Amino acid sequence: MRPVTVGRTNRSSVRNIVYLLTVTLMMIGLYAKATRSSTAYPNELPHFKFYAKYLEPLSPYVSDRAEVVRVLGSTEGIELSHWRLWPLFVGEGSTSNGHAWAQDVTGRLASVVVKPKQRVSMLGIKFPPAFSRGPGRVSEINVSCDVYSDSFGLQYWIYSEDWHDGKKGDLKEIVYGPSKVVERQVIGQP
Repeated sequence: MRPVTVGRTNRSSVRNIVYLLTVTLMMIGLYAKATRSSTAYPNELPHFKFYAKYLEPLSPYVSDRAEVVRVLGSTEGIELSHWRLWPLFVGEGSTSNGHAWAQDVTGRLASVVVKPKQRVSMLGIKFPPAFSRGPGRVSEINVSCDVYSDSFGLQYWIYSEDWHDGKKGDLKEIVYGPSKVVERQVIGQP
C-alpha cells in the first residue's frame, strides 16, 4: 500500500477553510457581544429605549457611584430635552421586611428613574406579555398608578387617576431596577 500525501493544492484548501472558519467564529463572537450588551432590559417599549444609549453598562445592586459618574457624568443624573434620568442609591441600613439583606450593597446603584418633562400619554400602548400589571402608590404625593413590570427590573408607572402632573393614562416614570434574579440574591429570598 502506498502512503497518501497531501499536495500543495490540498494544503492551500485546508488553510483557506481554517481561515474561513476562524473569521466566521470571530464574527459570531462579535455579533453575540453586540446583541448581549443591549439586552439587560430586552422588553423596553419601542419609543422608550434609554438603556443602550444612556445607561449601559449600569446594573442595579452591582454598579457603584464611580461607575454611575463615568456613565452619567454625576450622581445627580442627566437632563435631556424631554427627560430627566435620575440614579437612586441603596442607603445604609436597607432591609427587606425588617431583615438585613444577604449581601451588603450599601452605596450601590438601586435604580435609575426616567421622568418625562412633559405629559406623555400611554393610552393605546399595549404592553407585551412579559409585563405584569399591578398597583403602585406614591405616598409622598398621594397618587395611585398602574405599574407594568417585567422580570428584568423594568417598570412603567402610569397614572391610574388624574393628577396635576398628568392625567389618567399618562406616564409618571420608567424605572430601571434590578432583575428578579439579582434582587433575590441580594435580598436573600429563595
